[in-house]
Amino acid sequence: MKTMTFEEVRRQLKGGQEEALLRKLWLAAGGEKGGEDGLASILRDDLKITLVDGTVKLVDSTGRCIPLATMKGEYVDANRDFHLVQPEIDYAATLARLQQFFAPEMRFVSAEEFERRSAALIARIREDKQVASLLKGVYLPIVLPQITVADYGRTLEETFLAAVERAYQAQYPDRVFNNYRKGELAGQVGVVEESRHQRLIEKMAGGPVVLIHFPCPCQGFSIPADRKMIGAFPAGFILSGALDTATSLVANTSTLALNWNTPGLDCAANSWQSAEFSLDFKARDVKLSFGRGGLGAYGACSAGLSFVG
Repeated sequence: MKTMTFEEVRRQLKGGQEEALLRKLWLAAGGEKGGEDGLASILRDDLKITLVDGTVKLVDSTGRCIPLATMKGEYVDANRDFHLVQPEIDYAATLARLQQFFAPEMRFVSAEEFERRSAALIARIREDKQVASLLKGVYLPIVLPQITVADYGRTLEETFLAAVERAYQAQYPDRVFNNYRKGELAGQVGVVEESRHQRLIEKMAGGPVVLIHFPCPCQGFSIPADRKMIGAFPAGFILSGALDTATSLVANTSTLALNWNTPGLDCAANSWQSAEFSLDFKARDVKLSFGRGGLGAYGACSAGLSFVG
């Protein structure tokens, strides 16, 4: 990139940018409470200018979301006894598991397209200073099949939870998968409007959806706090629900359902039967369960985020 001279930069300023720069400098020097003297001091070199990154970061250095100022009493510290380990990303292996455990008629993308689209999404996240630190936590490229979701609960039970059960029992033959809401999902699972999760459903109707799943960026947050948090994120992010979480479990069973110390996975984009309940997955040493979840804040549980671009 060619380095520009001061005069070249100045000639490029337009539309009031020069005035805007001067105003910012005046405000930094004190504004109405001494801005004039402050500018004079800068010109005399009595005061020095230091540039500070003004980006409002949404994620800390561990990959956990930074609670918003409006979240009073809606989160607790993450219990780091419950944690995930980033697996090696193998696009071909991930796709093979999805094709193996979902029904044969489910349509996915090729391994080449999966890797290409995932890499493009990851690059976009890495370039956004607000959210780039998500990549310091666990992140999982996945692809959801093309499917029309007329009844979220029915589709969840008949297609996605069935795939989770097959994948889990293939990975751990001596363990069991318990769907504690069996027969209680059709017509009873809602999508919370502020979650943005409806966008995923719409995209799935048009074709397979490649996304980057962050399973534990909100560890210790309550469900209401999760739903506030997603509103601060760039438009390409959605709050994870049961469909993308289940798909990630199929693709990454040994990461997301390893043992007792695996964080609970809240499906914060969903309500179940009423606004008082959500849904979640919990792994234990001998089982994986899916059931009703409350709305409280628990240090061993986290909602997920998905970046669909």
